Amino acid sequence: MKKNIRAKTEEEIKSSYEYLFEKIMKDKRKDLSQFVLSFREQLLKENKVESFGELVALDLLYFHSVNNADEPWKGREAVGEAYRLLQTRKETFSKEELRISYLKLAEAFDYLEDIDKERECYDEAAYYAFQTQDAKDAIFAKEREIRLVSRYPEEERANLFPTYESLIMMLGLEEGKRLFALEKEMPSIIHDPVETNPLFPKIIDKVNIALKEYFDAHMSEFTLENYNIKKRQLLLKEGIDWTAPYENKKEVNK
Repeated sequence: MKKNIRAKTEEEIKSSYEYLFEKIMKDKRKDLSQFVLSFREQLLKENKVESFGELVALDLLYFHSVNNADEPWKGREAVGEAYRLLQTRKETFSKEELRISYLKLAEAFDYLEDIDKERECYDEAAYYAFQTQDAKDAIFAKEREIRLVSRYPEEERANLFPTYESLIMMLGLEEGKRLFALEKEMPSIIHDPVETNPLFPKIIDKVNIALKEYFDAHMSEFTLENYNIKKRQLLLKEGIDWTAPYENKKEVNK
């Protein structure tokens, strides 16, 4: 892509990704999603986007802006595009950019309740943290990945759990042993089949939108109990047998 090398004015700096991210994440502004989207489109139109990494950052910025508006499903397409860019254009990213991007994507997929993509992103983040010698992020991402493995059916865990050798090689003897020992805890952690149902990420957006529309129109009915009852009813219509987390016999370890 064409690069724009000229010095930025103060106004341009205040319109930059960093400025917007600060406004959205620290000030929790709920009215910036359309501005972010326009900002992204304008950069593309004027050929000012210098890398695919910048596109990923803008996609995730848009996701966070709609997430602050309590409508994260609206940003699913942007998160999907960021994931696609990372998977298909890895050669254009530095290892440091990949580490940071996969960590941010994992967080986004957590909001979107897509456990498969979240686990994959933490796996990638751990690898690139290891490559860039960032031990703290490598340990954090690998532990998050392992915790997510515990939420899969027991028969699938063996194929998903990292080997002892790979953990030792990546994290060192002490941390490798500690994380490998987590596998012994897994049988005591309940598996919620909804999380690993491949239909769930596709259906949950539709259900969340329906829930918002219903309670916007019936605000006097809103309670946590009524919300969960309605959510269960809507998911059952789609063939998903869902129960609220507090109704499970054992807490799912997130």
